[in-house]
Amino acid sequence: MKKLSLAALITTALLSQSALAESNNHMMSYLTSWGLPADAATQMMNADVDTYLLSFGGWDQDGAIYTSDNIAGDIAYNDYWLPQTYTSWTQVKLAAPYKKMMVAFGGATYESIWAHLANDNSRENIAQGLVKLLRKDFPVYQKGLQADQVQGPCLSTNGNGTCNLANYQKAGTVQIDGIDFDFEKTARLTPEENNNLIKLVKRVRELLGPNSGKLISLTTYHVGADPLECSSSSVTEGCSFIEDARSTHHGEVLDLLKNSRDLFDFYNVMAYDAGPRFKYDVAMANYAKAVGDAKKIILGNTLTTQWGPEGRYAETRENNIARAAWQAANGYGGVFVWAMGANDTGLSFGDQIDYINDMKNAASGGVPETGNTVPVARASYQKEVQGSATVTLDASSSYDADGDTLTYTWTQVAGPQVTLNNANQQKATFTLNSTDVDTTLGFKLTVNDGKDDSLPLEFSIKHLADDVAEEPEEPGEEPGDEPGEEPGENPGDNPGEEPGDNPGNGDVTAWNASTIYAQPCQKVTYQGKVWVNGWYVQGEAPSDANPWGAWRPVGSATMHTQCK
Repeated sequence: MKKLSLAALITTALLSQSALAESNNHMMSYLTSWGLPADAATQMMNADVDTYLLSFGGWDQDGAIYTSDNIAGDIAYNDYWLPQTYTSWTQVKLAAPYKKMMVAFGGATYESIWAHLANDNSRENIAQGLVKLLRKDFPVYQKGLQADQVQGPCLSTNGNGTCNLANYQKAGTVQIDGIDFDFEKTARLTPEENNNLIKLVKRVRELLGPNSGKLISLTTYHVGADPLECSSSSVTEGCSFIEDARSTHHGEVLDLLKNSRDLFDFYNVMAYDAGPRFKYDVAMANYAKAVGDAKKIILGNTLTTQWGPEGRYAETRENNIARAAWQAANGYGGVFVWAMGANDTGLSFGDQIDYINDMKNAASGGVPETGNTVPVARASYQKEVQGSATVTLDASSSYDADGDTLTYTWTQVAGPQVTLNNANQQKATFTLNSTDVDTTLGFKLTVNDGKDDSLPLEFSIKHLADDVAEEPEEPGEEPGDEPGEEPGENPGDNPGEEPGDNPGNGDVTAWNASTIYAQPCQKVTYQGKVWVNGWYVQGEAPSDANPWGAWRPVGSATMHTQCK
């Protein structure tokens, strides 16, 4: 990718402004507060993105607004170093005012914020806080300015008293262009929660006034506009997600969509995290029907791995590009991408921009050059096995978009060692002996098309102990009868605790499957390690098999930025 200096880009940006902001073929991208390179601002100017969603924001019951890693907060001035989470978007906004910067509120990280909307006073405070954010002037700091480009007094001087233009100086101010409500929860959204969000948005619009120019958008789950009947596996008509185990979110925002047509500027459909058989075309049609305007409906693509019924996987580049072209041909409003910044598929920041530009090109009618398409690993297997058994691992659903012949590699990555038979075949097997304790075995599948390996597909199988009839207790044999033993003192006595955990490790408690860990950076012990969560999580056990999961071990190279 050819790179220009930021100074050069600033001088030409306004002259090269296109119709992006005026078109209905939008290209939007989340920008994470973590995983950004030092030259993010310069690289972002090469991206055909007209709207960035700064990730993520939240609020408390008093209306205090906060953002991840302070991406859109007050930062302390330092003449030599400032966080790129802040400088990236502010510098781009100053250089290219037509590029929109919005803060995405909520998401999995901050799903607890929606509960604060139930109280009238809290909701008013939150509305006031959001409007204050939208009207705030954010200072833009840059290095290498010319003397006449410095706004206000010199902030850093040389030893002789002259202005040190090599250090950060104030170049101007910018404002946030809008807010996105990333309205999602693990549990199903209720009618009350939908109505409370409408009340909030109406109040924000009222406070802003009719000519503010500020944008407000809504981002919701893929199945949110499906018919309510789709929750039954016997119904397929009009359903975008037709796996045997249906989602709990079918149709959860139908009333919200129908009652907010004049409140939101556009609607982002998270058309991912639903598996390879997800009918994104049906989902988009359902959203367009509910809102009444297809050009307000934005198709979501992801550059990262995503959830699927058979395990996490990455969508092919070819498919994402085809989806971008499809939405434009069918009259929808554009594409949004998760995400620029943090990535678990090996894409550098520059690679992400090239990928996004290919999608934009396809949506505009161009045909990008494509090389070999990386194959996709898929596996079917028993998730739980009890006692002695022979287990089959089946990769027959793996595929290569180019039609190349695949080879297979099965590997065990965790748990008590087993012997994998036919580890280089489409189907592998192993035998389990009976056991008196529950254990978990981890495996990895990689497929190759003769040119490239797939992303590894990692999964786990739980080996359950045999059912053993309990022997009647002798009189007096209550827990704690042994000298010095207290009831519950054995590792594993607490729900979710594994042998080897050290409950009470300082102030750190053992991970519990039923506990809701709503706030990020909470510590737990599990299998001899201390773990830290990055967002709201419940029931997901810490695991080394997923270095980008909610739980990450203390000292890990992938530790959540906000928890370091």
